[in-house]
Order: sequence, then C-alpha cells, then structure tokens
Amino acid sequence: MKEGAGGDLTYGVDKMAEDIFIGHLQSYGKIYSEEAGFVGEGEFRIVIDPLDGSDNFLSNFPYYGTSVAYMREDKCIAGIVSNLANGSIYIKSEKEHISGSLMKSSFRPIVKNKIGKIGIFERSYRSTYYVDKLKAKNIKYRSPGAIALSLALAHDVSFVILEGTLRDFDVKAGMYMCEDLYQHKTNDITIICQEEKLFEKLKNILL
Repeated sequence: MKEGAGGDLTYGVDKMAEDIFIGHLQSYGKIYSEEAGFVGEGEFRIVIDPLDGSDNFLSNFPYYGTSVAYMREDKCIAGIVSNLANGSIYIKSEKEHISGSLMKSSFRPIVKNKIGKIGIFERSYRSTYYVDKLKAKNIKYRSPGAIALSLALAHDVSFVILEGTLRDFDVKAGMYMCEDLYQHKTNDITIICQEEKLFEKLKNILL
C-alpha cells in the first residue's frame, strides 16, 4: 500500500485496475488517473477512476465501480460510469444518455425519476455543519461511498450533495452526466438536483 498521485492510499487492487484501463485506453489519448497521475500522450485526455469506491470493494459492500471521461481540450465529450457489483452501466455522449447492464446488450434512455424519496450526500461522514442543517429539516439521504457512481444516479434520486474539494478523476464523468440538472458548485459544497423547487430549498437550508 502506498500513496497515489491523488493523495489517497493505493491498494494493490487499485493498481491492478489502473493497469487494465491504461493498457486498453492509452492509444486513445493522454490518461489522467488517481493512482499514476498523467500517462502517455495524445490529442485527447482520458480521465479515469479505475476503482470508484475502493473501500467499499475491500469491504464487500456492493457499491463500487469505474469511471471514464473522454476529454477534447477541457470539454468532456463522453463519459462512462459503471457499478461492477450489480452490472449497471451509465453512458453519455454528445448524442445520447443511456443506462443498461454489463451483462446484456439492451439500453434505455436516462429519464428523471419523479418519485425518488431520498438523496445522496457523499462524504457526510466528515461533515458536521451541513449534516446538522439537513437533520434539522428531516431531509433523508444516504452516503454510499462512490462519488462517480452517485453522480451517475442523480436522475434517480432526489438530490446529490458532495462536500469538499472535488478531484477530476472522482467527478469528471459523473458531472458530465448531470449537465441537464440544477447545480450549485463552490469549493466547499456541490448541490445537484433534478427539480428546481427542491434545489432552491436545499440551497436555502445549506447556504
């Protein structure tokens, strides 16, 4: 175990996953990864998190996956996020935004889930100020521990909140999938919501 380029401790499984991704993707552009930093050359940049939610993976908690963002200059033009535990995959390009299964060849368009009852608050374990504000208003949320995957689910849940500084390999693909949703981003907190009324409510509560 050692410290990766992103500052987190790198486990053997992280490096193994990264080597697989680099081996398959390096011919398509310059890769930026949590563990190795920048690898290779190319006109396009590929931002990857080979194992999103590695602590979940090591704990046999079924919420972990992979994240890939394909960049032209500073603009994301394609993204893929998957949950390796259940086989779900989310794909967005400039032409489509779809979800499906790694085990099947059928996909469906991403649509907003109007009956979502909970939100996701990633990194809530490190929060005191924002957690207390949500608790005071009885706002329901979960903190499953895989940021890109949680962003990919933003159309299914009522909101996604991320606390703290966001690193490219954690969020590039996931944030690209949320472009059509309401967003508020600062260095301290990110709020993403599919409905304007709830979005304004959360901003009033938290900010």
